[in-house]
Amino acid sequence: MLNREQASALLEWAGAQNPGPWTQHSLHVARAAEAIASRCGMDAGRAWVLGALHDIGRWEGVRALHHAIAGYRLMMEKGDPGAARICMTHSFPIADPSVYLGEWDVDEAEYAWIVGYIARCEMDDFDRLIQLCDAMCLPQGVCLIEKRLIDVALRHGVLANTPEKWRAVFAIRDQFERRMGTSIYAPFDEAVSNTFAAPIG
Repeated sequence: MLNREQASALLEWAGAQNPGPWTQHSLHVARAAEAIASRCGMDAGRAWVLGALHDIGRWEGVRALHHAIAGYRLMMEKGDPGAARICMTHSFPIADPSVYLGEWDVDEAEYAWIVGYIARCEMDDFDRLIQLCDAMCLPQGVCLIEKRLIDVALRHGVLANTPEKWRAVFAIRDQFERRMGTSIYAPFDEAVSNTFAAPIG
């Protein structure tokens, strides 16, 4: 498994290959995952690593779904199958690839592999944690989930089953709030200001 120092170095390298706000988003996902994990009895250090690396496939350039499979391949090469799985699962709070918002910029073989992988995957607390934190972090930091979901929808559109995906995200939020005994936003002072001040779309 990769440690924090290795994950930080990988993210820095990836950002140099494909500069953009995605690296700041990844760091905020890592920070949010660490904070929530520490309040839920989970390995907070591991949560940070998984959050930092969830979008690492974006190193290859401006891509849509292909970033998931690119991240999976890179993490497998680095010997961290858990991080590889997070690269694949972070966009699928429902085990149904049809909920993905964005272009399916993969070939037929990759498409079939992704569909099969998501169908077979047994997601755990870390998968759910990164799905949650991905849905509550802009490049500026933590915001209300609703703002992040609309931000994605404005950029990629919506599908007939998008509300089902959103309900799944809110169910994950409820799960972690029960474990924390408080709001998921409680550890993050910037949540309100980012929700009402940060740009959208």
